[in-house]
Amino acid sequence: MDPVIITPDDVAEAVRRAPNWKSPGHDGLHHYWLKGFVVCHAVLARQFQEALDQKSLPSLFTTGITHLVPKDRDSTDPSKYRPITCLPTIYKTLTSILSARITRHLNSNQVMSRAQNGCRGGGRGTKEPLLIDAVIGKVVKRNRRNLSAAWIDYKKAFDSVPHTWLERVLELYKVDCTVRDFLGQCMGQWSTILCHLGQRMTAAENHIRIRRGIFQGDCLSPIWFCLSLNPLSTLLEGSGRGFQLRKGGTKVTHLFYMDDLKLFASSRSHLVELLNITCDFSNSIGMELGTDKCAILHVERGRVANSEGMDLSMPISIRTLSEAETTDTWVDSDRTERSGQKSPHYNDVPQSASSEIVSNEAVLAAEAWWARLFKRAYPA
Repeated sequence: MDPVIITPDDVAEAVRRAPNWKSPGHDGLHHYWLKGFVVCHAVLARQFQEALDQKSLPSLFTTGITHLVPKDRDSTDPSKYRPITCLPTIYKTLTSILSARITRHLNSNQVMSRAQNGCRGGGRGTKEPLLIDAVIGKVVKRNRRNLSAAWIDYKKAFDSVPHTWLERVLELYKVDCTVRDFLGQCMGQWSTILCHLGQRMTAAENHIRIRRGIFQGDCLSPIWFCLSLNPLSTLLEGSGRGFQLRKGGTKVTHLFYMDDLKLFASSRSHLVELLNITCDFSNSIGMELGTDKCAILHVERGRVANSEGMDLSMPISIRTLSEAETTDTWVDSDRTERSGQKSPHYNDVPQSASSEIVSNEAVLAAEAWWARLFKRAYPA
């Protein structure tokens, strides 16, 4: 990665992309004012560059305000509150500039796996993995194929990724050393103050240090988090397993959307291999699976097969979905097809994509879509 030199144009672009009135942090500054006072851009660029070169930032800019929003009224259970952290606008502007440079480096070197759909610019969010998933379901159903799939959920994913791994992954993908050192220094200063109903719950000097997890609320957090899970995609794609849409065609091993992972395999034994890779990787970086939200599905000759939960290399067990739990889904859709109704998944994909799925060329359409997805993510 080339050394980062911050210019006034970088500041102007970062400010232009930001919402005008998004809630600020301690600085109390909205982006609206930075957009209007363009004379400040040169000063900010110079100060940002000095902070980057000195690899330090005042603690004011690395301290957030976490507002606890109750999910239910009059709740006394801490788990019933949703934490929303507001970061200083100056810090978000700086990390937005760094995020743009890191993203450019990742795209130019085709670092990010094409299976990750959560942080790719120009993507369609969940619609692309949903389309691929729907096509696989149609292929399995029509051709009476075998399929083993697993839904994997990480427990408190953003809050549990270790800081040591966040630093290590920047080094693995050759992010500029100055940027790495600067982000590592800022990460050591991350802290927050809790607020409830507009009132601070802790004294101003009693900050809660963030010793694990990623600081959310800025542009850098999503790409940094996805980058921390990117080695898992490399391991899964290199396993040689997965589900092949047609002979000699594309083999799909998994789909990612941020921390939500779905695995595909052509047999139960192959799925066990993919699950063991996932568990071993997660254990090595210190992240834990939320087994209560994980599930496995086995399909034999186009129909859901009942089986016991699956034991893996780690001391955890993942439950297997029964046929009753998959009624009217993309696999067990006999009744839906006979009634002439479309699967609920069709409501969430583009109309042109839906027509491709319905046609007899579903497999070719899926591979064409996958190729276009890859080409858009990594243009020549």
